[in-house]
Amino acid sequence: MRKTELTWLPHLFTAGNLFFGFWAIIQLFEGNILVACWMIIAASIMDGLDGKVARLTHCSSKFGTYFDSLADTVSFGLAPAVLLYAVSFNRFGFAGVLLSLIYLLFGVLRLVRFTANSSSEEKSRFEGLPIPMAANTLASFVLFNHAAWHSLALELLLIPISLGLAFLMISRIPYEVLPRFTFRDTRKNLAKLVFIIGGIILVAIDPQRMFFPLMVIYLLKGILTEILSPADTEEELEEAVGD
Repeated sequence: MRKTELTWLPHLFTAGNLFFGFWAIIQLFEGNILVACWMIIAASIMDGLDGKVARLTHCSSKFGTYFDSLADTVSFGLAPAVLLYAVSFNRFGFAGVLLSLIYLLFGVLRLVRFTANSSSEEKSRFEGLPIPMAANTLASFVLFNHAAWHSLALELLLIPISLGLAFLMISRIPYEVLPRFTFRDTRKNLAKLVFIIGGIILVAIDPQRMFFPLMVIYLLKGILTEILSPADTEEELEEAVGD
């Protein structure tokens, strides 16, 4: 099959990302908070697949990069910002609008930086927290609260969490991508793969309670890596950007 016959395939997953992000916003308007959270997570799955498919089919393109960035803006920038306002920040009036906007603004800045430095090569690290992970953290936090207490019991934590995620997105703190599933890379990243498989099992057993703790582990790993070995991470980031 020729390359031109496959160029649409990655865009199909990107469109799926956009669809779930838009659906999340619609669900928020209708008051279906938990459904909206799952739609944001579903969008992140589509987002993770479009890049993989583009590389597997050798169909990476500037058009695909821009399409992906715009879809991410809706699914992981706008939808989580509306989620923040819908579940908590609306009670603060205009200040709540600004708090929600901070997350959206910093998320857009993160996407612009990523798109400006993007290449067709697969990287081992991201510079700053990827916006899908930030969105998943917010969505899983809401799901965790409803599973544990049937309400947003830890609502006051949303302000520091959202501001912290906004800062992490525009920071230079390194965050790893998922390792590739080849024989050589599996041996090299065995511990990571064991953690990923274990995480998938835990999420499958109790998705609402287990997703958020796993996201916290991912967030803290990047921060601890930066604190404990800043020189090494800076060199790796420079190599990643330069590739």
